[in-house]
Amino acid sequence: MATRRRVFRAVVAVVGMVGMACSNQDPVVEGPGPDTEVPAAIKACRERIAAKTSELQAASIDIATWPIQDAEEMKEITTAAPQTQETYRAYDGKYRPLSNHPGCSVDNLYYDKANSTGTTPYKDGNNDGKWTGNTAFGGPNSATDFIGGDVARIPGFSCAAKEYAQANEDTSKPIIILVHGNSTRPHTWEKFLLPPGTSVNTATENVQFTGDTAARAQLAETLIAQRYRVIAVDFRTDIVSGIDPSTNNTTQNAAGNIDHGWSTPILQSLIKAVMKDQPNRKVALIAHSLGVTVARDALRRLYVEWRTGLAGAINPFPQVSHVILGSGANHGVSTYDPPSSLCTTNSTMRGTIVCEMGSRSNYSQTYFHKPLNGPRDLFATPCADGDYAFGKTGQCGDNVVKYFTLTMTDKERGTNYQDFYVSEAASRIEMEGCVTNTLTTLNDYDTSGYFNRGFIANHFGSLRSTAGLDLTLRYLAE
Repeated sequence: MATRRRVFRAVVAVVGMVGMACSNQDPVVEGPGPDTEVPAAIKACRERIAAKTSELQAASIDIATWPIQDAEEMKEITTAAPQTQETYRAYDGKYRPLSNHPGCSVDNLYYDKANSTGTTPYKDGNNDGKWTGNTAFGGPNSATDFIGGDVARIPGFSCAAKEYAQANEDTSKPIIILVHGNSTRPHTWEKFLLPPGTSVNTATENVQFTGDTAARAQLAETLIAQRYRVIAVDFRTDIVSGIDPSTNNTTQNAAGNIDHGWSTPILQSLIKAVMKDQPNRKVALIAHSLGVTVARDALRRLYVEWRTGLAGAINPFPQVSHVILGSGANHGVSTYDPPSSLCTTNSTMRGTIVCEMGSRSNYSQTYFHKPLNGPRDLFATPCADGDYAFGKTGQCGDNVVKYFTLTMTDKERGTNYQDFYVSEAASRIEMEGCVTNTLTTLNDYDTSGYFNRGFIANHFGSLRSTAGLDLTLRYLAE
């Protein structure tokens, strides 16, 4: 016991010094007394924080002055004029207030039961025209018996999200917020089945599989069956082509891509609204692809608002239970790498998101990642020890946030990436002890054919494969 106490005191001392250095106004929270038994997981995280802090100090990196505010390159726009295809350069790449955000809209939602006149009127909650009606993307979805859902109506949230019908909620479980990636919508989380006779498209990732012949339950169906309340944010990628120039994907945005300036404020608003509406409930975030860094960025921005004393702001971390991150670009993305020139030649959101992410194969920290990850990932797992966040102690209300990353293993680590967009190194968070970084195998891809008949089945496999789904459910139970 004496040895354990000495180790814990040493860890607290180093972390305490970090908090002291960060602000002369913040009290240093020393943590439990010497006779308190610290759980092994929390102790491991605190030791990691202390070791990383010492490493940074030895390298003369000043944690106290490291910025956590929005990067200057992404500073929130102030103009009240609505964006058009002619004025997009003043908007893309910047954070948008919801008052001037074309993506914060509930018009023509395919899952809105009251939508009877739009171009994608409600039928069964699965009537998104791109995925259910376009054969190029594998439509129509041949799965049947979809779970119920409707527009999420939460006080304080004016944007779009789909809430799945839950007839038997277990209120002891966290509320789940699902965060989709680029070019997708809430159907990312739902079962999908290619029409009979449709061939899968596997050439991009060079995998071989036969498409499912029966629909597999995905996270939406499984979480509802396990009695969770489930809300899927909708970043309205369907309307981007009317906002950005969209005649091609080289210099324009025919793919309808979004960036953090578009997506983060929407999710930020949803998290805040859910937490304020349910102040006694925990909230878990499950995110895929672009949604990974959006989820982390939304939490950061909420925290910064709270730290700066913005009226009505909340510290989200005392309410967060889990942050589960599938195939995220925490350290770069392939679309930045040569021969791509999107970051330098494409000024629409198709290019700005690539600039924000940086290079997968030759990563150096980007302006977007700098406040999000902090120095050498020290800030990437706020409140994983129930105490430390963004260089300060005493920030978490004694709540421990559990972090998990999932991605497919590289064929050859560091050189041959099986996932088309990310890699082991791009997805993992370098804070072992504060995060569980998990790899699925080279066979754990999404065999449903979702997303252009399986075009990036490996990328989606982190959360839509049987293994990815099982890991996610296991993590939620921890």
